[in-house]
Amino acid sequence: MSFDKRQITDPRIMRALAHPTRIDLLELVAREGELTATAAADALGLSPANCSFHLRQLGKYGFLEEAEPGPGRTRPWRIGSVHHSWEEVGANAEATAAASALTSVVLERDLNRLRDWLARQPTAEPRWRKAAFLSEALLYLTPDELHSLGEGIVELVKPYIERVAPDRRPTGSAPVQLLAVGFPIRPTAAGN
Repeated sequence: MSFDKRQITDPRIMRALAHPTRIDLLELVAREGELTATAAADALGLSPANCSFHLRQLGKYGFLEEAEPGPGRTRPWRIGSVHHSWEEVGANAEATAAASALTSVVLERDLNRLRDWLARQPTAEPRWRKAAFLSEALLYLTPDELHSLGEGIVELVKPYIERVAPDRRPTGSAPVQLLAVGFPIRPTAAGN
């Protein structure tokens, strides 16, 4: 398993990942440690054949790798890489379109998760309600400052990325979605 940041530039790889089922499978394998197509199908409500196809595609592009074979024809998968990034504007129109599609799938999933949390927050365990956060701010930054802020946030998150491995998770931890974005917004008519 690699925890190194993987910069995805190939449009074929971005298109391969930009599928909701593959994003779900990638996370499910990360959360469970190892998973077969049958177990994934049970968890996601899909057919084993469908999951097997998508798991192989994720394996083809290095996101997953085959784990030690189980008994009989059992073929478990484990995470190959966990830290991925891509540029929104690629080297050409094909890469830009693929990056846009991948970002849209990931962002829609993240926003749905945020909506789900907000709906169940009133009945969540009080410690998790208190720990969860949603922060929003209007900042005036230069491009260099925005870049530095983003890099700083990534640095804060890095020590926790390796906890995707089940044996590195502390007792009492739970999966947490972190979404951090920073981007310029349109100025007002007065230019502010």
